[in-house]
Amino acid sequence: MGDAEARPRDRKMNEEWFPMRKFLAAFSLLALSISLALAQSPEALLSKTFKAYQSLSGLRVRSTIVAEQKLGEASMKRTISHEATYQRPNLLRVKWIEENGQGGITVVSDGKNLFTQIDALRQVKKETAPKTLKEIVRSSDRQSLVVDELSCFIGESWKDKVTAAKIVGKETLNKRSTTKIQLSLKDGSTQSLWVDEKGFIWRSQRKLEQDHPGGKVTLIITETFSEVTANPKLPKDFFAYKMPPGFKQVSEFQTPQMPPRQQR
Repeated sequence: MGDAEARPRDRKMNEEWFPMRKFLAAFSLLALSISLALAQSPEALLSKTFKAYQSLSGLRVRSTIVAEQKLGEASMKRTISHEATYQRPNLLRVKWIEENGQGGITVVSDGKNLFTQIDALRQVKKETAPKTLKEIVRSSDRQSLVVDELSCFIGESWKDKVTAAKIVGKETLNKRSTTKIQLSLKDGSTQSLWVDEKGFIWRSQRKLEQDHPGGKVTLIITETFSEVTANPKLPKDFFAYKMPPGFKQVSEFQTPQMPPRQQR
């Protein structure tokens, strides 16, 4: 008799509990969806990128920079190879090389001295190295207008540069899955970032437009990374600088003087 009375009671409890269980399941799915949406928001990804670079003691990157300028039907393109290694507090080795073979620029800080080498002039400027990387790469407390690996590494917040951001899709770069974020910057230009799951940037593209008497000038700067190495293992003398043969050390760069025109 007890079992017979229990069965209807259990059936009634199940009938009362089933709608609640459906509600809890739906609520859990909603909470999960909201959590995933927040995790994939552009603001969350930008913060993740900032923290990824800020957490490092050292960084090495290799990239190709392509600058395209267009005015009407006329266009001009420059390609630059870029290599950079940074290590806190004030060590760096950076090199830019023009694709057209016109030489390059090398900047090295060994912690005590800062050397800037311009191949075209065959000159090297030697200065006392500032105490931090930020002081070396930025002057007069100015910050970069864009969000990039260096700005994040030295602590420039993306929030001071970006007015709006949105995720526009996913792309594969060098067999690496990335999320593409489109940014509207405070200077009126736009920038796109391709960021991997760890927050590291593998491509950056910035577009600027300016009015010109001959029409609108469009400048597109695209940087694509072939290497992003966190906390690289480096030889002890990696940041030591040795002046190339035939170069001259100067306190200020000296540009060649053009010969005076001869009167006819």
